[in-house]
Amino acid sequence: MRVSFSPAPVEPSTNKKEIWAWYSYAFASEAYVVVALTSFIPITLETLASQEGHLYGTNEPCVAKPGNATTTGALQESERPRCMISFGHIEVDTASFVMYLTSLAVLLQALTVVSISSMADHGSYRKKQLVVFSALGSVATMLIGAMPYVWMAGALSVIANVSFGAGIVCFNAYLPLLVRNIEQLRLNRERLARIEREIEGDTEQRQADRRSGDDPASLALADRIGVTEVAAALEEEEGDRRGSDEPLVTGQQVTDNSLEQKRKLSSEISEQLNEEKSQLMGQISARGFASGYFGGILLLLVCLYISYLDKSSMWSLKFGIFLSGLWWCLFAGLAGVWLKERPGRELILSDRDRKRGSLWVASRYVVYSWNRVGGTIVQARKLPNAFAFLISWFFLSDGYTSIANVAVLFAKTSLRLSQTLLILLSLVVPICALIGTLAFPRLQKALGYDQKQMVMLLLILLVMVPVYGTLGLILPFWPKLSSAKELFALASYYGFLIGAVQRSMFADLVPKGRESEFFGLYAITDKGSSWLGPLAIAAITDATQEIRYAFIFLLVLLSLPIPIIYFGVDMHQGRLDAEKASQELLQSQEAHTDRGSTDEDERERLLSTV
Repeated sequence: MRVSFSPAPVEPSTNKKEIWAWYSYAFASEAYVVVALTSFIPITLETLASQEGHLYGTNEPCVAKPGNATTTGALQESERPRCMISFGHIEVDTASFVMYLTSLAVLLQALTVVSISSMADHGSYRKKQLVVFSALGSVATMLIGAMPYVWMAGALSVIANVSFGAGIVCFNAYLPLLVRNIEQLRLNRERLARIEREIEGDTEQRQADRRSGDDPASLALADRIGVTEVAAALEEEEGDRRGSDEPLVTGQQVTDNSLEQKRKLSSEISEQLNEEKSQLMGQISARGFASGYFGGILLLLVCLYISYLDKSSMWSLKFGIFLSGLWWCLFAGLAGVWLKERPGRELILSDRDRKRGSLWVASRYVVYSWNRVGGTIVQARKLPNAFAFLISWFFLSDGYTSIANVAVLFAKTSLRLSQTLLILLSLVVPICALIGTLAFPRLQKALGYDQKQMVMLLLILLVMVPVYGTLGLILPFWPKLSSAKELFALASYYGFLIGAVQRSMFADLVPKGRESEFFGLYAITDKGSSWLGPLAIAAITDATQEIRYAFIFLLVLLSLPIPIIYFGVDMHQGRLDAEKASQELLQSQEAHTDRGSTDEDERERLLSTV
């Protein structure tokens, strides 16, 4: 596939309205995650499956009405018949069925986000994809409650989950673009570029002067550099020396000194720019999380009140799912209006390709996406820090999202909590997450930790959740997580920690111009994009007839990222690698504009120099 690129468009500056639009999408989509994806949809699907299922080893139908559930704790395992649902000759536990369905949705989500990644990076498709997938996902969510059969509701839940993952790729890819174009950072970046151009010009001039041995040229150069703040400082210093008994410096010495001062100033501005970018990235990311959790809490409170009025009926669950879809649609619409297009370089296709229609053009982007993803994976040797983070995030995100996916099902099927308590449990997590989102940046500032140190602290604290559950399986005197009080306490602790999980660390390691591509890979392992955890836990539940053994699996899953991030991620080097990769990509795209070379040639060129 032959590709070439249009010139890079001018990026508009970021204003407060656009940042609030970004927050608005978090406010919209997180409500879907908190209310529907991790709470109401699993409960609804499990209940529908139970209504169509039978007791294990018999043809007797299951009795799984929320109104009959106990609220004081779990029944003995021998007294709790397993409810099975049949698909031909295959029987699965109803709770496992929900987790298998989640794994299927995530697999399709992974394929989708990779396929659309280049359309978000090239041309003006980033915002369009955000709007289209939000509309598709929200409508599918609103229709789930109207479905009478579990397979119909399950199919719509898969569509909604896939659409959410695809939309969140574009949402995350906006973050580095918004931060990069904040006016303060733009001015500092322009100042740095001006000084670097002067350094390059002065270096070339000095080399030419040394070859010619022409000192007047050096004096002329010394006069010319007075346009910068560095030269002004040097002139003042030279004036002080003239007023003293010190001998005057030569023109060549002035030139050498000013060049060294410029290099020092360039280094200081670069460090300041990276520090400001990191702080703004973390600040905006944290506020995005906070707005999302706040939206989820508000909607959950509304759903809790409806459930209370309706006496915890199945209708209140379905209506809550409908409200989450409506919420997603409305506030994502605001983001669609206020966010700017922010297009990337356009893929220039032949007239023949254009004449074949929009579907053919879209297929060219899909093919290019998969070709480019192959190149992205190969670039691990050039971006080792970014890929080490992605590997660790694969395990971390699978671990913490699996806890969220399993918690409600565990509370419903093992502890037999009532529907009201299930909604309260779902409410506790985002409330504590909101507190954690606001508290951890202040804790980070108080401790003086950088992003990597905070992630390491978070990992160590988070792994204590499966440690608690695993010890209950091993030690006879340890609590067995068999009461609602234990579960609520553990959910509060988990929610507080999960609020500290941010995307800003990875955003610092992403090359400019490949945001959607890298965040497409990130989305595969991020929230709502975990297939390994639900699949493994479903298999463990079916094999052992006990969901508690999943704690051992979660302990391993959450322990693996600790050594990977500690030994494999260097933030300073990662930023340098990302900057170098973005410059090489820009040079390669400019060469493709002139020569129309192949995509394979592009990847080989990017990998040919280290």
